[in-house]
This record gives sequence, C-alpha cells and structure tokens, in this order.
Amino acid sequence: MRSRQRLCVRGGVLVALLWLIHSLGTSTTSAHPLGNFTINHYSRVELSGNAVAVRYVLDFAEIPSVQERLAADTNGDSTVSAAEWDTYKQRKAAEISQQLELSIDGVRVPLEVSDVAVLQPVGQGDIPLVRVEMWLQSRSSIAPNVEHHAALRDRADAARIGWREVVVHAGPGATIQQSDAPAQDVTDELRSYPDDMLQNPLDRTAADWSFTVDGSTATANLPTSEGTVARPSDPLAALVTATDLNPTVIVLALLGAAALGGIHAASPGHGKTMMAAYLVGTRGTMVHAATLAISVTVAHTLGVLVLGVLTVLASNLIFPDRLYPWLTLVSGAVVLIVGARFLIVALRRRPDHAHAHAHSHREHEHEHEYDQAPSWRGLFALGLAGGIVPSGSALVVLLSSVALGRLGFGLTLIVAFGLGMAVVLVTTGVLLVHAGQMMLRLFPETQRTRRLAALVPLLSGALMTLLGVAATLEGLSQTGLIGT
Repeated sequence: MRSRQRLCVRGGVLVALLWLIHSLGTSTTSAHPLGNFTINHYSRVELSGNAVAVRYVLDFAEIPSVQERLAADTNGDSTVSAAEWDTYKQRKAAEISQQLELSIDGVRVPLEVSDVAVLQPVGQGDIPLVRVEMWLQSRSSIAPNVEHHAALRDRADAARIGWREVVVHAGPGATIQQSDAPAQDVTDELRSYPDDMLQNPLDRTAADWSFTVDGSTATANLPTSEGTVARPSDPLAALVTATDLNPTVIVLALLGAAALGGIHAASPGHGKTMMAAYLVGTRGTMVHAATLAISVTVAHTLGVLVLGVLTVLASNLIFPDRLYPWLTLVSGAVVLIVGARFLIVALRRRPDHAHAHAHSHREHEHEHEYDQAPSWRGLFALGLAGGIVPSGSALVVLLSSVALGRLGFGLTLIVAFGLGMAVVLVTTGVLLVHAGQMMLRLFPETQRTRRLAALVPLLSGALMTLLGVAATLEGLSQTGLIGT
C-alpha cells in the first residue's frame, strides 16, 4: 500500500515536466517598454542650414513617476507647487544637457536648453505620470558646403530599463550623406509604442552620421507632436480608482482582485515547476503542498509592502527596477542551493537502492531508505524563492492608494490578490500530490514501475538544480555581473 502511495505521488512528475516546458517557453522577466518601472528616452537631431538642434523627451512610467514627484516636492508637503515644478524642470534639463554629448568633427559641441516643459498625463491607478519635453540648441557655427562627421551619445539613466530611441533628421538647408540612425521615429516621441517590438524594446543610445549644410539662415521646422500617450490598461490598478466605494463596489473589487491574483499565479513562473519538482521528488502531502503555496503567497505580499515603503521613503536611494534583478538573483540562488542539496542526498542514496533491487523480496522494506521527506526549512526557503519578486501591478495599487488617500482599501486589495494566488497555488500543489492516481490506471504497479519511481528523487533534484542554475544566471545577467 505504501509503495502504491509513493507511486501515486511520483506519478506527478509528468505534470512537473509539462509545467517545465510551459515555463521555459515563456519568459517571465521580459522588460516591457511600457512597464511600471521604465524610464523611456527619445532623442531627435534636427539639422538645418547653419545649426543643430536636439528634441529630447523623457517618459517616466508609474513607479519612477512617483519617485520623481517626491524629488520635486522639496518642502515635503505632499504637493508639488508650480515653483517646485519649475525648479525640477530646470534641474532635469541641466542634467540632460550634461549627459547628452554632441560632437562634430571630433569636437564636443555644447548644447543649450532653449525650451523645457513638464507634463503630467494620467497613468495606471490614476497616478500622475511625469513627462519631460525639451529642445536643446547648438550655437557653434558649422562650415557650409563641407562634409562633416557628427555623433550623439545619450548617457542619461544608463542603468535604468526602458525604451531608448535616437533619430537624425535633415531639415531645410541640410543633407545627410550617411547615418546609422533612422530619419523617422517609430513611437511619435514616446507616445505610441509598436506592438511587435514590446518584447524586444529599442535600445539605441547613440548615432553617427555625416552631413553638409548650405549656410542658409532659414530656421528649421521644429515640430512638437501632440496627443495622449497610448498605454495599456491594468485591471488590478483600475480597481483602486473606483469612484463610489459603496459595499457592492468594494465586494466586487475584492473578488476581482482575487481573480486577478489567481490568473497571476496561473501564469508562467511563480515557482510552480519548482513546487512540482519538490513535491514529486519527496513524500509530499497536502499539508506540505499548502505550506509551500502559502509561503509563496506571503513572500509575494510582503515583498509588495516592503518595496512600496522603500519606494516612498527612500526614493532617492532605492530604484525598484534596479532592485528586481537582485531579487531574481537571490531567488535563483535559493532554488539552486535547495536543489543541489536535494540532488546530493538523492545521489548518496542511490547505492542503497541498487542493492535493494538485488533482493527483490526486501524491496518494499528498503524503499524508505531512498525516499526523502519534505524539509520544513526547504519548504519555506522555496516559498521565499517563489514569491520574493513582487508584482509590479500590486505595487502600483499600493502607491496609487497612498496618493488617493485609500491606503486601507489598497492594502485590502493586495491581500485579496494574494489570497487569489494562494488558492491557485494550493490547488496546484494538491493536484500534484494526487496526480499519480491517473498514472496508476495507465501503468499498474510492477517491479519496473517501482524502479522508475525510485529514480524520481534523482530526476527531481536534477530538475530543481537546473531551474536554480537558469534563474541564477538570469539574475547575474540582469544585475550586470556577467554579460548577456
């Protein structure tokens, strides 16, 4: 009976392999150019008959916008006055003018800010976004009717993630002979991002070109596009902005948050493959499955709260987009350590297993020698690894609730989101524990199936170790500790 129960649990390895294929087939950490953490940069060089101008746009997403507003609010009264915005935009323009390097014929050409504006379009969760638009002009004279070589380097926010675009355009009186940058943009000054490039955002920070000018004094047409920024809606962030918080709306919002949490947990990642490998490779029970799933959920919820507090209280020191790669690295390292330990134990017990097969009549009484029971320390460690990287949408809900004066409602939505995650993950774990029942119907218990079942701890340990290696390498790549 005990052997059949072990085979029942081990049969879930099929489910684990299916989840592994699903997880490897979809990236869970791709940097969306309109993600909540991004700072997007746009530079357009405008050449005229006797001058060079640069159109520059900074488009901050929700979370960096919160931090920019905190930086602009110099008196700390939670409101950015017109005077504070004026100081902010002058400071930001000065920073950009220093970090934007234009050179002509190998000589750096100073750029002077001629116009700067700060706009505040509404983002997800009704968070006011920060969008900085400016013109920079070169006052250096350019010899006419002679070919010149020029270069532009944008060194602003080099370590931050986001869309980066550089365009070189010839206006009246100027001709471009050769350029490695396009003459037309693809985002309308960071207002509309092409769908086919969202998973591989543009990352151009430099341009080199050769050109001639005719010396005419006709002013170049320096257009400024108008219109709203096209952004995808976030259903979770939208819940916190409900106009009338009557009991019916609150209940529906909580149910919606729980449903979105379940969908979030059902997406690739969140340790489901890791859970499968660990539970299948050990004598996991429903209690172990529930403990592991709830640990993932608690870690995820606490991660949102901690990161939200750091975003607000240490806005000049902590940048969430820089912190996420380190969280990915920690998560991968934990899985690697637990998986390697699991694999080592399984390898050490293999000789006993081989010896037991030589004495088939004693096989049942020796099986416990190479079975591994789940470790509570391992369960909690894997729970931390699976939930340590919080949802960006949940963080937006927290920040939005603070701005709207609905902190209690926002926290409740986050808890409901976490409960939805827990339901899906607990259900996943329970199904894994009982998945082998179907396998038993297909493959009756024989000496061969018992031998195959005895290999599962070894395979599970190897699978967890591989997952840990992959996640650790991804974290090392994201943090810049190793090359991509």
